[in-house]
Amino acid sequence: MALPVSPGIYLVSAAVLYGVGLYAVVTKRNVIKLALGIEVLVAAAHLNFVALSAYRWFTQWVLDLFSIFQAFGITDNFFLTVFGTYFITSNFYTPLYVDPLAHVFVIISIVLGGCVIAVALSFIVNLYKHYGTLDSQKMRKLRW
Repeated sequence: MALPVSPGIYLVSAAVLYGVGLYAVVTKRNVIKLALGIEVLVAAAHLNFVALSAYRWFTQWVLDLFSIFQAFGITDNFFLTVFGTYFITSNFYTPLYVDPLAHVFVIISIVLGGCVIAVALSFIVNLYKHYGTLDSQKMRKLRW
């Protein structure tokens, strides 16, 4: 079994990806490079989403909170009825568990992102046919 990796590695990698994508969006004037910069930003968001789904900090926090309540004797019947199901499920915390729902959302987002970038590239081809350039600054000057 593999050892769990610190989430800091994934968060730093996502921050680097986010920086590269933001740099491309802010500084590049070519429309294709702008579209690719946006895709890099989306990839950073995907990495964050999947990385944070593997680390269930909130569940561990609730388990710690329940332990504190239990130490002070605040675990009466009403408390257990209202919060019991979540506390019981948090007792089965495993640090190597990855929530598959995040993976499903990311896969759906990747598919939709591929469709969006295909439509964006078709618009870019039509922009090039109409304006004769892919420079966004020149396209702003050439109003319809």
